[in-house]
Amino acid sequence: MRRDVLLALGFAVVVGLGGWRAGLGQEPPRELDLVGYLLMGVAALGLAWRRRAPVVALVGAVGVSSVYLLVGYPFGPMLLTVVWAMFEYARRRPLRDSALAAGVAAVVSVAAVLPRLSSHLDLLVVGLVLWGACWLAVPWSLGALVYMRGQAQAQKEIELIRRALLEERIRVSREVHDVAGHGFAVVAMQAGVALVVLDERPEQAREALRAIRDTSRAALDELRAVIENIDAPADIAALVEQVRGAGVEVVLEHDELVGASDGQRRIAYEVVRESLTNVLRHAGDSRTTVEVRREGEDVTVRVANDNRGRIGGAPGRGIEGMRERVAAAGGSFAVDAGRTFEIRARIPK
Repeated sequence: MRRDVLLALGFAVVVGLGGWRAGLGQEPPRELDLVGYLLMGVAALGLAWRRRAPVVALVGAVGVSSVYLLVGYPFGPMLLTVVWAMFEYARRRPLRDSALAAGVAAVVSVAAVLPRLSSHLDLLVVGLVLWGACWLAVPWSLGALVYMRGQAQAQKEIELIRRALLEERIRVSREVHDVAGHGFAVVAMQAGVALVVLDERPEQAREALRAIRDTSRAALDELRAVIENIDAPADIAALVEQVRGAGVEVVLEHDELVGASDGQRRIAYEVVRESLTNVLRHAGDSRTTVEVRREGEDVTVRVANDNRGRIGGAPGRGIEGMRERVAAAGGSFAVDAGRTFEIRARIPK
């Protein structure tokens, strides 16, 4: 507000000096006096509220300038207060409101200047049209254009936010699906083992129950990390050990991925996790090979299962989710359902 007041004061000085200068070259019905300068000052200072209360600034500029013209003071920069106020109102209010305000302002302004133009009938119509166009129609059009551009930009930002929120919901739901699916698959496998050996080998059943407890805790921790948007550790070796504990034979050939980015590590982990979840669900008694390598700047993942017959067929949601993750990172993803069921992914840096 302080800046607006200072700007309005400066504008009032400019309007006053310009009015004095314009009055020197005219023969108005009334010479500029203290009242005329006060009217110019009031109209200009009202613009200090052009942002906080644009309707007040517009009503003040139009009303005071109309009184100024009706009294008979000389034409001059006083009318610039109407231009500025109209522009500010139009850029901050909906088109319907600003158009109505422009119409009312035009009627009042023309009524104020009409007595002074009525003596020049040859210029009356042209003068009134030009008067309304220059002092009201042009600033209203410019202000309305700025308003529409601002609305379009705001709508664009809203759409971007909505899209980002939707993508985040999809990401979280996919993560929850993958984490819960893998955890439940391991738990189901371990529970099956515990039921089989409960009477004959209670110690092995106890180990299976411990594995269920550890798997459940790990899954809950990872779910919490997903919901709270915290990066959970992408430990592929621990993931494989968890699956081995469920009785699945998994061979891991794993580089340390020195120099790989966090994004590459995370996506590689997710591909391995979803692949092993499919194995647990459909072919838990077959041998699976997991290879995670660093090739140049890329990270490659290969998961192959010997039992092609049980996990082959049409790609499911999990496979499509892996494909979308890898593609979003600019990588490549392929599924080979030939002699073995094999998933291959290349993740660029």
